[in-house]
Amino acid sequence: MDSAVLASFAAYLAFAMAGPYLTRALPPHLAVRFLVPSALLAAGASVFVLATVAFTWVGQLGEVAEVGAWSPYSLHLLDPIPTPFAVATGMLLVAITLWVLRSVLRTGSALLSASRAWRHLDTDVDAPFVLVNSAHPEAFTTPGLRPRTVITTGMLEALDGPGRRVLLAHERSHRTHRHTWWTLAADLAAAVNPLLRPTARAIREATERWADEDAARVGNRRLVAETIAQVALLSRPSPASSVVAGATGGEVPRRVVALLQPPPRTRARHLAAVIALALAVTLGALGVEHAGENLFEHAEATTATNHLVVPR
Repeated sequence: MDSAVLASFAAYLAFAMAGPYLTRALPPHLAVRFLVPSALLAAGASVFVLATVAFTWVGQLGEVAEVGAWSPYSLHLLDPIPTPFAVATGMLLVAITLWVLRSVLRTGSALLSASRAWRHLDTDVDAPFVLVNSAHPEAFTTPGLRPRTVITTGMLEALDGPGRRVLLAHERSHRTHRHTWWTLAADLAAAVNPLLRPTARAIREATERWADEDAARVGNRRLVAETIAQVALLSRPSPASSVVAGATGGEVPRRVVALLQPPPRTRARHLAAVIALALAVTLGALGVEHAGENLFEHAEATTATNHLVVPR
């Protein structure tokens, strides 16, 4: 089982290291659609492996073995897990559970506060855009089942006609593709497995680049780059920036540089790398599950043999 656990951890580490690079190497829409499910898979599989290791050690306790009808002595001989390692694994699982609960509560609180703040903006819930009379330049798209784009009059006055069309196209992309939910899912994966935080940040930036590329269909790429840079200089971070999508998200200088270059191309090797890493993570978890199952089956067989009565 030790080799299976090490192989699975190697797969998670490889995914965590390659995730940010692959997110930026792929076209943004593919990066988000492929990396977010893969990150969730990697996060869930890593917790499964930790839980399997912890349960294998717990199964060596006599009281637990009696309930499960296996031999704790045989289980220990088949795969002795050092007590410090098992305790560390258990503490890590507890820490992950508490951290995920904290992250979910914070995100839920932010979503609820944001929903209350935006509920009064407009009575027409079917309107995709909400215009707010404010001198402060701001534009963002809310999450929810019916996402809406909030734009202030100050932002519209600061942009010319082409710039307004670019901004509206950018926010329309956020609204159409539900980018906020993609980023929240990536953040959840990072909360489960902190090694995935760089990948989650890259995914958040990829959603902005996705919207940039959609906006580039309305205006030329240089115009979009200039508009994004102008909006970034005008705006300030929103209090609910973690749960909204806006043109100032991500690394703006890097987004501008990307827009001044030709549209990103899909390279087969990058897609193949994502699929291969996701497959490696899956196979690693399945290998640990298979190894753990064999351990307990052998321990149960030993118990059955010890209780077998041979007639004279």
